[in-house]
Amino acid sequence: MTRPPGHSTTLKASIHGRSPGGRLSLVVVGDGHFASYALPEGGAVTIGRVAPAEIRIDNPSVSREHARLRTGPPITIEDLGSSNGTRIRDRRLEPNEVAQVALDETFYLGPLMLVVQRQPAPLQTRRIWPHGYFEGRVEEECTRSEDTGATFAVLAIELGRAVPESILQQTLAHVLRPVDVLGQYGANDYEVLLSGVTAVEAEEFSKRLAARFAGQGAAINVGLACYPRDGKTVDLLIEVARHGGEPAPSSGEAVVVVDARMAQLYEMVAQVARSDITVLLLGETGVGKEVLAEAVHRRSPRNGKPFLKLNCAALSETLLESELFGHERGAFTGAIQAKPGLLESADGGTVFLDEIGDMPMSLQVKLLRVLEQKEVMRVGGLRTKSIDVRFVGATNRDLEADSEAGVFRRDLYFRLSGICLSIPPLRERQSEIEPLARTFIADAAARLGRPAPDLPAGVLDLLRAYSWPGNIRELRNVIERAVVLSTGTTIEAPHLPVDKMQSTFSITDSRDLVDSERERIEQALEACAGNQTQAAKMVGMPRRTFLRRLDEYGIARPRKSK
Repeated sequence: MTRPPGHSTTLKASIHGRSPGGRLSLVVVGDGHFASYALPEGGAVTIGRVAPAEIRIDNPSVSREHARLRTGPPITIEDLGSSNGTRIRDRRLEPNEVAQVALDETFYLGPLMLVVQRQPAPLQTRRIWPHGYFEGRVEEECTRSEDTGATFAVLAIELGRAVPESILQQTLAHVLRPVDVLGQYGANDYEVLLSGVTAVEAEEFSKRLAARFAGQGAAINVGLACYPRDGKTVDLLIEVARHGGEPAPSSGEAVVVVDARMAQLYEMVAQVARSDITVLLLGETGVGKEVLAEAVHRRSPRNGKPFLKLNCAALSETLLESELFGHERGAFTGAIQAKPGLLESADGGTVFLDEIGDMPMSLQVKLLRVLEQKEVMRVGGLRTKSIDVRFVGATNRDLEADSEAGVFRRDLYFRLSGICLSIPPLRERQSEIEPLARTFIADAAARLGRPAPDLPAGVLDLLRAYSWPGNIRELRNVIERAVVLSTGTTIEAPHLPVDKMQSTFSITDSRDLVDSERERIEQALEACAGNQTQAAKMVGMPRRTFLRRLDEYGIARPRKSK
């Protein structure tokens, strides 16, 4: 487990939320090893691979007697002349050198990460928020992170049917911080928002969480999505987390073509696909650009050759360059062998560059050269290599405006837009909402191993009344969760995220829902003596959404007492 530059040396502020009290323990994570060992108060223990070490870690990177840990006070770690070293605060200790260790501070024996923790005294019950509130918090986190450059993660936790909530509470109380948000997606399905964590920290956390549940004898599946690595919208992050980082199962969007504009679009795709012209797909997030890119590839003479996808917004500039163009051995730290890039390995096929508008300017120059010369040069290389690939780009940005503003190269924009295909948003394709929804219901029910529930006219009216800002991806997520929540043979209105969807419902079409929510808000304000923050929590809404509802429903905002 390699620590990236700038990685925090303490996890206390990132993925732990422990209070004083309780006994000390040593947590060991990494390289397939996840365990917790009780520590003595004020004593010393030897850590090694075999006896006489008191804490034995069966891992080839750990020496027979690797290090000595004293629990103090103060807590210290001493290297005993190990082969793979003991590291703390980005420094390898000399043999027999002693260094002080703070509670919840990480140190390393070879690739293994270790943390000394004080287990919390009595566990406190975690508040489990409804899915609508959880989505709102993730959406707020996306907005804040886009402004500040912060990172965060979303976890999807699926527990076995026999796991009681007491096990969930006990386990999460050990690892979640007060700022982390715990939500419920459905029966035995939970979700967690981890604010301010890096992708590395989130991955370590998810492994530790799985290990804790396994230690309780509980079956668990943990999915992870990190911002911005896996996506920048709430719908995409939740989808990636729930599907374990893999693309969502085939949803059938490509064959659901009812709208006249979409039919014309697919007719154009069939014509365009026969040539090698570069295609630029335009449309809102979640509208189905990847599906259309696959259609271009499948209907082209390149079908059967590689179809490679790369999200230009989810990778760092250095990694993106290496992924695209490959690298030679020794080109940078960690490049222990030569590696062909995606453009090179996709020879003969199609490369789909999603979120092309977010590609760094320095890489735009190199991509332009590839488009013009049909050659690539690996990072650290001296010779170019000819390639034969067809490019399909996609973006939700206005690249023409970006090129005018100087944030996207105009010459690259012209090269990419050999032909531009604009995909209309779902709200302009209402005739497709019902067939798409029924397709998603069938897919979700099949994965759950149960008959597909019915979609009654009243619920279908609600789906049609919503504006679907997240488009097809949001519809898929909403339907999947509705199938999870529906225990009977029919999907009902309460199975939909009404709190989120209702802002764009027609009042006449959903007056009962509006009246019900207004009544709940008024009752919450009364119960909380006018405290808007507490009332928002009581009804399960983000505070911003709650305040917007007050204005929409004409509810006077309580004045602050002077």
